[in-house]
Amino acid sequence: MTAFYLKLLITPTLMLVISLAAKRWGTHIGGLLSGLPITSALVMLFLSLEQGAGFALQAVPGALAGLAAIQATYLFYFLVTRKVGAFIGCITALMAYAATALAISGVGAPLVSIIATLLLVAANIVLTGKEAQTRKANYVALPRWVIPMRMLTATLLLLAITASAEWLGPVISGLLAPIPVIAWPLAVFAHVQGGRYELGAIVRGNAIGAVGVVGFYLALQHSIVQWGVGASLSVAVVLAVLVTVGLARLVRTR
Repeated sequence: MTAFYLKLLITPTLMLVISLAAKRWGTHIGGLLSGLPITSALVMLFLSLEQGAGFALQAVPGALAGLAAIQATYLFYFLVTRKVGAFIGCITALMAYAATALAISGVGAPLVSIIATLLLVAANIVLTGKEAQTRKANYVALPRWVIPMRMLTATLLLLAITASAEWLGPVISGLLAPIPVIAWPLAVFAHVQGGRYELGAIVRGNAIGAVGVVGFYLALQHSIVQWGVGASLSVAVVLAVLVTVGLARLVRTR
């Protein structure tokens, strides 16, 4: 029961902080923050607390496949919304996520998932960079209901993923672990409110963060049983932050 209340407290609070940061410093910063393994760490934390560290360990290969699928989903959404609206884009992007996740997880090789993730990250960074050079920001002041709606959406997604873990098993739970319960609502709302430039900033920031998430899962895989949940998650998150910050600086200088 304590875990349930933690979900209700932590997830909307993080969404609020990231939304305010995006509002204050721009959607690129919001994308970077949402691209950090916030969702992944929360899901793995609650999977460990509720199902055990062994369950979380078994979920890591699926999570790496899911991470690649998430980047494919962002890429698909970014491309398809050049022709269609946000609603149709969401529906078709989620279908693309399911197909990609099942295809990559079916291979059963974490190395394939990592390579696919890095290739998709590169594609997202390059394409959104080109978009930013040709389009100007179209900032629109957010209505008061937008941030509460983001908080509610993110919380409901996290509750759904963790509540169904025992029924789904570690493989499917792993596939769902990297679902961006914070970044995805942020991206869609940014797109609807601010246009493609704002969407591109979220996608680009999230893609940069995904490289850190790869490090997060690899660190977790090699330490969660030996070190325990708390220490393993802490080290994995720190590694992810360092990788993300370093890559963000490298990309910015180019």
